[in-house]
Amino acid sequence: MTAKFDPNDWTSALVQLKSEPAASHPAPEDAVSVREREAFRVKVIEARVKLKLMRDRTDALKEALARFRSRQDAMRA
Repeated sequence: MTAKFDPNDWTSALVQLKSEPAASHPAPEDAVSVREREAFRVKVIEARVKLKLMRDRTDALKEALARFRSRQDAMRA
């Protein structure tokens, strides 16, 4: 299994993505679409972060349940 997820890495990436201005000054029509694309990228990254956190939490809960069951079996024996 890979190393546990570090949300600080994603947080710093999101802060950097949100704070970076566009490299060139697009036309007003294009500025809206550029902002929409950037907002979509941020939403995708945030969704991936939440999904990864849920997966990590699920793994931790499965491990805790396995430990609990093994302790129960040991107490019964």
